[in-house]
Amino acid sequence: MGARPPEARFAQAAATGLVLVLLVIVVSVAIRLDAGPLPALRGVHRSAASLEVVAMLALAWLAWRRAALVIALTVFLSVLGIFAGQEPPPAAALGNLLGGLALAAAFAWSLGRAHGQSTRRSSRIGHAAAALFLVQCLLGAWLALLAEELWSWALLAHAVLGLALAAGAAWLALRLARAAQRFALLGAALAAPAAGIASALFEQPLGASLAHAAAAALLVAAAAYAHARLA
Repeated sequence: MGARPPEARFAQAAATGLVLVLLVIVVSVAIRLDAGPLPALRGVHRSAASLEVVAMLALAWLAWRRAALVIALTVFLSVLGIFAGQEPPPAAALGNLLGGLALAAAFAWSLGRAHGQSTRRSSRIGHAAAALFLVQCLLGAWLALLAEELWSWALLAHAVLGLALAAGAAWLALRLARAAQRFALLGAALAAPAAGIASALFEQPLGASLAHAAAAALLVAAAAYAHARLA
C-alpha cells in the first residue's frame, strides 16, 4: 500500500489537532469550575496540549505557510501557559480562553481548506459573521471570567447575538453538500444557545455550563470549517 498523499496527511493532522484543542478547552473549563479531581483533569489537559503541539508540528512539516496561524497561536498559548501557571490571573485566563477558541477555529479552517472548496461560494456575509463570532466570544469570555454579576447588558447582548449567530450557522449548514457536515453544524448551532439559556436560567449548574462551553467551541470550529469550504 502506498503512502498517503500530502493533502490527506495534512487533513488528518488538522483533524487530530482540532479534536485535541476542543478537549483542552472543555477540560480547562472543567478545571475552572472544579468539576472533578484536579490532578486527573490537569493530567488530561497537559497530555492533550502536548499532543496538540505534535499535530501542529506535523502541519508545519507538511505546509508551514498554510499552518502559520496554527503555529503562532500554539506558540502564544504555550508561552502564556508557562508564565501564567496553574492559577492564571484574569487577563491570562482570558487570553487562554480566547486563544484556545482561535486555535480551534484555525485548525478547523485548515481542515476545511484541505477538504477543498465547495462549488458554492460565500459572500461578504460570511466575513461579517466571522467578525460577529469574535464579538460573541469576547462577550462570553467576559461573562465567564470578568463579569461581577451574570444578569447584565453583556448577558443580554450575548444571548441576542448568540441566537442570531445560531440562525446564521443553521443557514450556512444548509449550504454544505455533505449530510454529516450539515448535521454537525446544525447540532452545534442548536446546542450552544440551548445550553447557554439553561445555564443562565438555572444559576449556572455545572452540567449546563460544561455543555455550553463544549457546544460553543464546537460551533466556532464548525462555522470556521464551513466558512473555509465556502469562502
